[in-house]
Amino acid sequence: MGNLASLTQLDLSGNGLTEEIPAELGRLIGLTELQLPSNQLEGRLPAELGFLTGLDVLRVDNNQLDGRLPAELGNLADLTELHLHTNRFSGQIPAGLGSLADLTSLWLHHNQLSGAIPVELDNLIILNLTDLQLHT
Repeated sequence: MGNLASLTQLDLSGNGLTEEIPAELGRLIGLTELQLPSNQLEGRLPAELGFLTGLDVLRVDNNQLDGRLPAELGNLADLTELHLHTNRFSGQIPAGLGSLADLTSLWLHHNQLSGAIPVELDNLIILNLTDLQLHT
């Protein structure tokens, strides 16, 4: 799948997918939308997704993903929607998310995140506060 360089949208929502998200998806540099919600995906969110700098939408919500959120998510400069909720992510929210100037929707609730909310999130001036979901 990592060889589909011209692919712009990948939506595999609600397909009962299991196992891990392949790191090879980070080679799909033409992607503007990656939607994998409502599956049974496990393991970590690949740091290689940070190579998808043209990504507008990243949704991996409602899975069984765990581990820390990769700092490389801060490289997704065009991102407007980031939905990581209802997983098992742990650790702190990466401060780099504060550099996502186009972000209008950030949903992180129903995870096991800890620590303070990074002050860098104050930089998200166009984020609609109704679309900032951080609670547990």
